[in-house]
Amino acid sequence: MMRNSTPENNFREAKISVTQSAPCQQQLRIKLPAQAVQPVREVVVGEFQREATIPGFRRGKAPRELVERKYPGEIREETLRRLTREVFERVQTERNLKPVGPFEVIRLDFDEAKGLELEAHVEVEPEFRLAEYRGIRLTKPGVTVSPEEIEQALKQLQESMAELVPVGEGKPKEKRVPSLDDEFAKDVGFENVEQLKVHVEAKLRERKTAEATQGLEQSLCEALLARHTFDVPQQLVTRQTERLTRDFQVRCLLAGFSDEKVKEELAKYTEQLRTSAARYVKLAFILDRIAEAENISVTQDELVDRLWKLAKRWGKDPAEVRRLLDARGLWPSILSSIRQEKTIGFLMSAAQVVESGSGTPE
Repeated sequence: MMRNSTPENNFREAKISVTQSAPCQQQLRIKLPAQAVQPVREVVVGEFQREATIPGFRRGKAPRELVERKYPGEIREETLRRLTREVFERVQTERNLKPVGPFEVIRLDFDEAKGLELEAHVEVEPEFRLAEYRGIRLTKPGVTVSPEEIEQALKQLQESMAELVPVGEGKPKEKRVPSLDDEFAKDVGFENVEQLKVHVEAKLRERKTAEATQGLEQSLCEALLARHTFDVPQQLVTRQTERLTRDFQVRCLLAGFSDEKVKEELAKYTEQLRTSAARYVKLAFILDRIAEAENISVTQDELVDRLWKLAKRWGKDPAEVRRLLDARGLWPSILSSIRQEKTIGFLMSAAQVVESGSGTPE
């Protein structure tokens, strides 16, 4: 933070123009006269003078002129760094820019005695008008569990309990699948087969209900994307594509693919991954704007609850998990994900959900 100068005073004579150079990208052209540079340089030189260690002088007591001769490059670089930081902060505030990444300088001309000229660009959040998001019509499939599905699930359970038993000397062991009877039901924690069947049916219904809910949320997101047309910052799309690509590679390796096979599979899905990334980024902006409009926020209790769940999943102490997330800059994304989940929950409660084939909202 500057001690003896302020951006308002330093940049009173600055010439600043901001124009859109591409979707979600602003181009900045800035010209600062010498009188804007000198106050910043004075502060920098003073700080160097206080910290300088020069033979023949106590620390902080060396003459200013000597300090300037000893550290000309360092003083110039620090002056330039502070000038650019302050002018970018001013532009961001005055022009109400919402950067999604750093300002990138593409041309720079700096002379401490004459002033500063620079061009830069920065990617910003997209501007768009929210379409109607309440009352989205969704079709919910009926959840039924057939006798065949129950039978199949029971067979899988029997297979999981199979044992290899000897059948004779010198012969290979034989796989023996237990019979579906009350004795088997007791082995897996139930009084009888009927009770086991009721439990299996309930679990199948629970899984199908969860899948149906997930499908409804996916349909809701597709409807939101269809109702909003705008470009998204390419830096964010690139970063999300990189994350999806890493996840894809990990899944392939876990599936036993060779490195060469992973490369082949990745080549097939590169464009699909980028499309998915663009949709993800776009949806995130839509959900964030809806959250702002509806004053949806994240409570401290919700953050603590998420932290404990992550700690349990990773088998670590919650304090350690928080330190890891902070160290990697991931804590804001945790907060954002909770807020988006709450926003989807709000939208689901405001949607018109109809049963498949009924035509009547729930």
